[in-house]
Amino acid sequence: MTFDKVALGFVVGLLFPVVGFFLYASIYVTIIRPHLDVGYFVNDLFLGTSRYRSPVLSLSLLANLGPFFWFDRLDLPRAMRGVILASFLYAVLIVALWIIG
Repeated sequence: MTFDKVALGFVVGLLFPVVGFFLYASIYVTIIRPHLDVGYFVNDLFLGTSRYRSPVLSLSLLANLGPFFWFDRLDLPRAMRGVILASFLYAVLIVALWIIG
């Protein structure tokens, strides 16, 4: 069974920014603003304020660099394409949120 599939890369590319979002949230509430909690970050800062949605999603998208280069190291170009496709989908969402908000 080969793992060199666009669908695998796409799913990984969709999931890793979610992990990156919560990693950034945990860094934000432990180092930058230690008096706040993750609930505040998600509900008030991200969902409650449209000003910070695009920048937070952009930082979360950096998490796709890990699987992209991991698939490159394993010589799985189709999986890399899936990660890039998911990143472009997130990029469209980020630009749309930036224009709306």
